[in-house]
Amino acid sequence: MKQVNFKEFNITGLRFTFWVDLTDDLLEKIQSVAPPDKDGRCVFVDSYKIDNVSHFAVALVSKSKGERRYRIGVMWERERLTRAGKGRASVSKLFEIISCIKEEIAVKCTLRLSFGGTRKYKTIINLPIKITDMPESIYDEIHGMHFVKREGELFRYDVILDLDPDRSLREIITFRKVINMNESILEDVVREGMGISDGFVSGEKR
Repeated sequence: MKQVNFKEFNITGLRFTFWVDLTDDLLEKIQSVAPPDKDGRCVFVDSYKIDNVSHFAVALVSKSKGERRYRIGVMWERERLTRAGKGRASVSKLFEIISCIKEEIAVKCTLRLSFGGTRKYKTIINLPIKITDMPESIYDEIHGMHFVKREGELFRYDVILDLDPDRSLREIITFRKVINMNESILEDVVREGMGISDGFVSGEKR
């Protein structure tokens, strides 16, 4: 699996989840390199650095209750101090095993970004929104907004913009994407999320 430098894109974390039908052969390969824990989950872990920026990743494979389908949840975090324990199977190894799955997979993704410091950026709406004509209001400023995009009745994505106390900006993007199991899966998901982000935060963000 190709790695991505999260700091380059101001990404602090990424999670995505999908469900697949695993053949007995695939399940045996997964469990042979990552034996199920006491909860029946196969755990894969990576920790690595890109341009001296620490990244941590963990993937869990678990069976959906009452079904033959398996849930695969993957999480990446930037600058997390946790390291992968010795002997742990890597997240890349998991995707190497399931790369033979040819059908397209629907993935639910959540991308977290942070903008601040010396970088300049412009948001789709100016934050904070100060309340000046409501002196008796129970609040004085609006520091966050939640945006939702639909295509007909179908959910496409939602975006949360929120200011931290130090006025740095957090952006949380939730979206769905249909993907193929290939070595560029992480790049594909990040590219999709950043395409959405570009509509809400612009300027010197990379």
